[in-house]
Amino acid sequence: MVKCSRRPKTIALFLFFISVSASFAAQPDVVVDGSRDRWHFGQGLFVLEDESQALTIEDVSRAEVAQRFIRSSMDPPTYGFSRSVYWVRFSYLKKDLAPERRWVLAVMNAPLEHVDVYFQRPDGSFDVRVGGSRVPWARREVAHRFHVFQLPEVDAEPVTVYIRVQTSSLMSLPMEILAGDELMRVAASLLIPWWIYVGILASMVLFNTVLYVFLRDRAYLYYVLYIVFFGQFILLRFSGLGYEYFPDGGPWLVRIPQAFAHLGGLFVVLFARSFLHTSRTVPKLDRLLLVMVAVCGLSTMLAAFVPVRVSLIIGNAWALVSGVLLLVVPVVVWRRGFQPARFFLAGWSTLCMAVVLVPLSNQGWLPTSFVTRHLVMIGSAMEMILFALALANRINEAKKQSEAVRRQALEGEIYRLRNIELRQANEEILRKQEQLVQAEKIASMGQLAAGVAHEIKNPLNFVNNFSLSLVEMTDELLQELKSLPADKQAGLVMLASDCGQTAQKIAEHGKRADGIVRSMMEHSAVRPGVRSLVDLNRFIEEHIGLVLQDAKGQRSGFQVSVERVLEPGLPLVEVIPQELGRALLNLLNNALQAVGEQHRKGLNGYVPAVRISTLRRDGRVEIRIQDNGTGIPVAVRERIYEPFFTTRRPGEGLGLGLSLSHGIITKRHAGTLEFDSTENAGTTFVVTLPFNPRVLP
Repeated sequence: MVKCSRRPKTIALFLFFISVSASFAAQPDVVVDGSRDRWHFGQGLFVLEDESQALTIEDVSRAEVAQRFIRSSMDPPTYGFSRSVYWVRFSYLKKDLAPERRWVLAVMNAPLEHVDVYFQRPDGSFDVRVGGSRVPWARREVAHRFHVFQLPEVDAEPVTVYIRVQTSSLMSLPMEILAGDELMRVAASLLIPWWIYVGILASMVLFNTVLYVFLRDRAYLYYVLYIVFFGQFILLRFSGLGYEYFPDGGPWLVRIPQAFAHLGGLFVVLFARSFLHTSRTVPKLDRLLLVMVAVCGLSTMLAAFVPVRVSLIIGNAWALVSGVLLLVVPVVVWRRGFQPARFFLAGWSTLCMAVVLVPLSNQGWLPTSFVTRHLVMIGSAMEMILFALALANRINEAKKQSEAVRRQALEGEIYRLRNIELRQANEEILRKQEQLVQAEKIASMGQLAAGVAHEIKNPLNFVNNFSLSLVEMTDELLQELKSLPADKQAGLVMLASDCGQTAQKIAEHGKRADGIVRSMMEHSAVRPGVRSLVDLNRFIEEHIGLVLQDAKGQRSGFQVSVERVLEPGLPLVEVIPQELGRALLNLLNNALQAVGEQHRKGLNGYVPAVRISTLRRDGRVEIRIQDNGTGIPVAVRERIYEPFFTTRRPGEGLGLGLSLSHGIITKRHAGTLEFDSTENAGTTFVVTLPFNPRVLP
């Protein structure tokens, strides 16, 4: 009875299995009929998640397990990061195909680590093919970065295919059946946007490296390193280029991108700190950024040792925190007046938006297109371009700041020059006021001197006149005394002679006093003359002639050599001829008197000489009057310009010549009067005059 009862159940189960198999065979998911070269069937797949990772091909091919497969609603089917094993089932039928064409099944996701394909034969057995990124290049059925398997040569019946997939990367299952030559074209076309991305990265790296070399700004260095490491992460993680050029690098091609991602995070934080000047603008947030730098450094070292899944968790956690922080920091810095922060904010926001849209695309919530398939690449490229614009804008801001500093410096220089001009104008006013005061003092002294001289001159004239009369009367008295007897004549003659000598002394000193009074009146009589342009060389020649003519009668027993070294072609000089002539006469007379005193010493081989020269120098004209006379003693050099001070013997000078000359040259002609003297060797007086003096009229 037991056997009879079990036999109908067994027969029913067998019939059910046959019916299911027949239904699969009758309705293939894909019919490859040669009408085209490529079949994409993401939504025609049946997927089973094996969380236990224990199911085998025998398990999943049983009829009772077949009910657990669920038709995919996504294209391609994407399930994020999962530890589960995913089984994929579909059936295809090859129909009316050219026998010379080769057809393949391609799983177009290079980072998948384990991809095992089971083609079910008509007898129920399986043709097993092993693939995945961990399979060495030489052991792959088709040497390609994607996981490619040749379709069995079965034409009449549908073929059921099971695919077992396990990976620590993103579980995305883009599958296609296509001709072999079409595979090469599709694979090449898929690389085009990535090569464009590589070109963008290379240009950014080259340009900003050159800027760093010239500017030595660490922001450019951090930006370049960020591009290098984060760009390599994007390329290795999403493009599959690593598997194209390093086909046997499966294990480390899974770990290396994570390390590059952590290094990219490290350098983008350093770039943000340097570019936004956070240590100065937002010191509190800057400390958080330093913590993020330390975390990135630690996670980079751990990426080589911890499981890939752990490294992914750390990276995702860091991305979540740093993503928010690097959105807040530029906003704060921008609000505090640093305009280039807006480009940083735009670039980082673009990348964050792309990262947020990736899971939405993976879940099929966004339509499949070129943009959604390359969200991270596009977001990364736009971010790096905006960062480059931020650096360029920073240069413009630096130029503006430099121009502002230069403008402030120029304004400060203008202000300083204005102050100098005002100070000079004030000094000029004070100088003119001093000249006015001095002129008033001199005028007052001149009036006083003139008054005193006038008052003295009248009684002095009487003294001189009476002294002359007394001399004449003494002469007459001596003539009368000659008629007296000799005994009385001797005493009276002696008395008369003494009176005559006394009268002569009175007359001599009266004449000297009269000369002093006359000089005082001349000194007080200096008045502003008429300015005119003169030929200075001719002017000097005329006054040399006057001095030599006047000195002929005063010199006896020696000749003076007068040398003239006058520079030809001197411009006309604006002077007051009467006053400058008086000063030159005084200086020339002093030179002649000095050589005369030296000649009277009787020195052997001494030849009296005076040298007069003119020279144009720095917009002024220089007059030198040089003699080889007695020189000026050191003890009295500070007083030689004082009125009535003289070093000559009584009766030979009044001490007013140099004082008068100094006033005429310095006050009246805005020039200078200097001297250089050596005792018993000579003296040189140097007069400098401007061509257009700025003096009081």
